Amino acid sequence: MPSTVNQAYVFLATVYAGFVMGFVYDLFRMIRHITKPGKFVTALLDLLFWVIMGLLAFAVIFHVNYGEVRVYTIAGLAIGWALYALTLSPVLFRVMLFIYKVISWVWTQTWKVILWPFRFAGRLIGLLVPKFSFKKDAEKIAE
Repeated sequence: MPSTVNQAYVFLATVYAGFVMGFVYDLFRMIRHITKPGKFVTALLDLLFWVIMGLLAFAVIFHVNYGEVRVYTIAGLAIGWALYALTLSPVLFRVMLFIYKVISWVWTQTWKVILWPFRFAGRLIGLLVPKFSFKKDAEKIAE
């Protein structure tokens, strides 16, 4: 039987792992919010998420409790996830969304600056070169 101190350590480690799982869930939520995938891609993302969560839970339980699954380890994972969902998730999701919008805006503005000379040159060429109408040219040749 593990000591009480060891059980507390295992419980706190699984609570922390539950926090991490909640954060990873928010990352997947952000990906789905940004890309708006269809049902098939959503199913694949969900499968990928649960595989990652299973591996993370296995790694934590194996590392801190030598692979012994106890009720308090499962409870620790659930409590950690719930605490994250109730406290940090709403704030961090908004922060991640804001960061995405800023990065997206900077990316768009950078490409506008990079492509500006080419657009300007295209407009200048369009003004300098007379416009040809292939339909009128074909009619003149046919006459």
